[in-house]
Amino acid sequence: MNFYQTNINCIISTLYQNGLRHAIICPGSRNAPLIMAFSRFKKIKCTSIVDERSAAFVALGMAKQLKEPVAIICTSGSAVVNLYPAVTEAYYMQIPLLVITADRPSELIDRWDGQMIRQFDVFKSHTKGSFQTPENISINCFEDIHLITSKFYKSANTANKGPAHLNVPLKEPLYTAVLEEFEYPVFIQTEKTAIFESSFELPKFNFETNTKVLILCGANEGKIEHSNLEVISNNKYAMVIADVISNCHSVQNIENWEGVLLNLNEAQRKEFVPDLLITTGKMVLNKTLKTLFRNNKPRHHWHISDNGFFADMFFNNPQIIVANKDSFFSKLSQILPQEESHYYSKLKNLALVQLNKSHEVLNQNFNEFLAVKKVLETLPENIILHLANSMTLRYVAYLCNVLKNTWQINCNRGVSGIDGCTSTALGAALVNTQLHVLITGDIAFFYDINALWQQNLPTNFKIVILNNFGGNIFKIIEGPSQMSELNPFLETPHSQNAELLAQHFKVGYFKVSTLETLDKTINQWLSLNDTAILEIQTDSTINTKIFNQYKNITL
Repeated sequence: MNFYQTNINCIISTLYQNGLRHAIICPGSRNAPLIMAFSRFKKIKCTSIVDERSAAFVALGMAKQLKEPVAIICTSGSAVVNLYPAVTEAYYMQIPLLVITADRPSELIDRWDGQMIRQFDVFKSHTKGSFQTPENISINCFEDIHLITSKFYKSANTANKGPAHLNVPLKEPLYTAVLEEFEYPVFIQTEKTAIFESSFELPKFNFETNTKVLILCGANEGKIEHSNLEVISNNKYAMVIADVISNCHSVQNIENWEGVLLNLNEAQRKEFVPDLLITTGKMVLNKTLKTLFRNNKPRHHWHISDNGFFADMFFNNPQIIVANKDSFFSKLSQILPQEESHYYSKLKNLALVQLNKSHEVLNQNFNEFLAVKKVLETLPENIILHLANSMTLRYVAYLCNVLKNTWQINCNRGVSGIDGCTSTALGAALVNTQLHVLITGDIAFFYDINALWQQNLPTNFKIVILNNFGGNIFKIIEGPSQMSELNPFLETPHSQNAELLAQHFKVGYFKVSTLETLDKTINQWLSLNDTAILEIQTDSTINTKIFNQYKNITL
């Protein structure tokens, strides 16, 4: 028996035994024994991606969509740190990403050896666990590797999920098993998954003295059960609002609340602060809301969490209720007053005013805000909508009233970077046959063009590029827009478009720059049975003017 390769094969058989079914493999030499072990084990689907940064985000997108761990395997050295952006995103979004890195022998550290860095624990601050296999794998250490690999998998897939790192030091020769028949040791599963019964009680609460109740749904990947929250929303005593990637947008009773909050004056915003704030999910995008609740604390704050974790984004020290969300709202619906509250009705009236005024603002000239609205209104039911960070996400947040209830909405809000937006969406499309649509900005798209460097792009993947020829957000937000260094150091103006890139990667391409051409072209783009780009070119000066008018609507 070739103990060297069979020890490595133990990693793969253990991961499969624990539940791994998908892996992304990046090319390299040091990781060749891992590549052989994964690719020859036909029960795990392996996908080859060249660029490590893109590959890690593809794995992240897969794990998000599948709601299960996905592995990313790479070679040693600088390849490893290219995984770091996706690792941090997985950490803050609690996604089970299994990072497996081939390494060189420890005696070569800091000896000027090629592709050799201090690799073990390199992700220490942003993982649920760092592990390393034994350096000497030329002898039988099956049980040791099985134990280490099991801990590695389980550390990523606990109730509070996240990335984990397994470093695998490999000495040369690396290719002794090329022509051999591979053996994958089978281990007896001795541990049983614990089943926890969830029981909880609602805190005692006086709704006669605390009449303003706000339910805020934070970020959440994928659809969740919220039939009981829908009952509460329809009763209109509590105001129910949702972050744009909460996937609870269908049960809001104030759909355009982000626009309303943006347009309220300071006194009106303080009136918005509830007596009881109930939160679910993770982070929220809206900075105005976070600032408001940090400076004006709700009198009571409950956070509902399946795993007991909350990051306390409002500095409120909330009461954590460990419960299934739907079960919690079932109990809450039985004690909430059953009439429409003044708190709700006042905000609802303001929401109607805001909606009418915003319609007038957006329809003045062709601009990307209006273009996003048109795209959202045209997209079909039952899609997976992916949003890049920066202005793209914000536009859609302000247009929540046109989102379809059947949509699932995703965005990398863990770290909120523009790197990897296309790759993450691509990863989801690779493991799910629904139509996946990514709306992205020009800078985010060009930053991640290696996402399209694939042998077989999925035909169910469509991309909308909002090309305003620079980082238009810096013209819109206060502070940067007043800097003399805005151009070229923040806005980063350019004259690029995606037409030749589309030709290079052999994907469909459509370009529009007016509302009329958008109307005529969008269905052609949607109906193309292939990966396709719709590039919407706009004038950043007009975009800035329109958004500033939107910001300054008075209610």
